[in-house]
Amino acid sequence: MGNDKPEAATDLVPVFMPPLAALLVHAETLKKSRLTEAEVVRIRDGGVCIMMKAAEAEKLARTRGYRDVVPANCWADWHRLRVQITGNGCLPKLILCVLGDRDLKSECGAMLEAEGIEHEWRERDDRMLSAFRASACRCDPSLAANDLASIAEHSQVLYIVSPSLTAEDGPGASLRFLRLGRRLLESGAVALKCESSGVAHGRSRWIELARDSERPDSWLALLRAYVQLPIQSGDDFFTCGLHLLGRPDLIVSGALLRGGTDSSGDQAWNAVNLFRTFAHYLLAECAPGEFGSGDTFSADMSSPRFRVRWEVCTGYDEDDFFFNPFGRWRFAELVV
Repeated sequence: MGNDKPEAATDLVPVFMPPLAALLVHAETLKKSRLTEAEVVRIRDGGVCIMMKAAEAEKLARTRGYRDVVPANCWADWHRLRVQITGNGCLPKLILCVLGDRDLKSECGAMLEAEGIEHEWRERDDRMLSAFRASACRCDPSLAANDLASIAEHSQVLYIVSPSLTAEDGPGASLRFLRLGRRLLESGAVALKCESSGVAHGRSRWIELARDSERPDSWLALLRAYVQLPIQSGDDFFTCGLHLLGRPDLIVSGALLRGGTDSSGDQAWNAVNLFRTFAHYLLAECAPGEFGSGDTFSADMSSPRFRVRWEVCTGYDEDDFFFNPFGRWRFAELVV
């Protein structure tokens, strides 16, 4: 007898043949409109799977060019790929508005051309001071008085634009633009604003975030750089900017935040604590597709536990730079 041992069941993973994503694309093409959750689940349940070694499944995913929809979380995870592979809708673009003096173009123009960065130069815009002030992050102050003074004196405006970003491309592109922004600031720029999420930063703040991004865990720097929170509309608090990192945004009703971990009972600060903790969990700790619609989450042991459900992003047109094609996670009351 040989020494070979049977393949452990835990070494095998289910793989759709054809991919579940391809089945969903075909169904949406035939329907000529978006699929419903019930339709996505029905297509998943009717698909054919084979069991493969995890390493072989990963190799197959690389040849396909994308990671297939996670079956257990198919409704939410389908939207990670939907626009990318159907072409129906708009993927995010990362747009930075950079302010500087007359020397900015001569100092940075050649660098942007050499690196193939799409960009546009404009003259002074008197609206910038009010626009940057309105976009400052207040829970994590991003503009100081000296930054506002420099913004008021700017004489040149630079816009830099990324290609369209898939969910997989987003983190790498956002990291690249974070570090590119640092180089622009070190070459004479005075402040910048992410037009794709509506958050503005002063010179020293952005340089600090770029340095923090060089640490092993760069997620916190990316969150602080690109995600505006909390935004309030009616009783809802929500984020804007996680689409740039390839993730759904977050939303919660203020009524569910009363009596949270913040000693003052302030709903906005409770929203900030919840959003930051959950976003860091998704980005740094949770395997792709592991957290599913209907799962539960709590920021800490003393905070309320929520039922978290995926939903389509609303409030923006699909071609709006703020729109998140990957959807959003809504925190709801946990009913036992």
